[in-house]
Amino acid sequence: MTDSMVQVEIDRLLGSLDGKLTSHARVVDALLDLRSAAHDDVQFIAVIDESLRSVPGRTAVETDWWKTQLTSFRLMLDVKGDAVHN
Repeated sequence: MTDSMVQVEIDRLLGSLDGKLTSHARVVDALLDLRSAAHDDVQFIAVIDESLRSVPGRTAVETDWWKTQLTSFRLMLDVKGDAVHN
């Protein structure tokens, strides 16, 4: 998956957020999918791994936490993309 495809997936995940809580399993699955899609982007994988280690809750995650993680990932990819294009 290219960076732009990862960005699209992050945008999709952000658009699907609803309510105050999100399933813990859904968050972990999405993080693992993003990690897998990152291929050899060591920096991005490290950030995702840190998020995986710090997912709060046992069955549910506050949606605000998840939104913050996704927004951070998106900004990271935006900055990386800007650096490549400049």
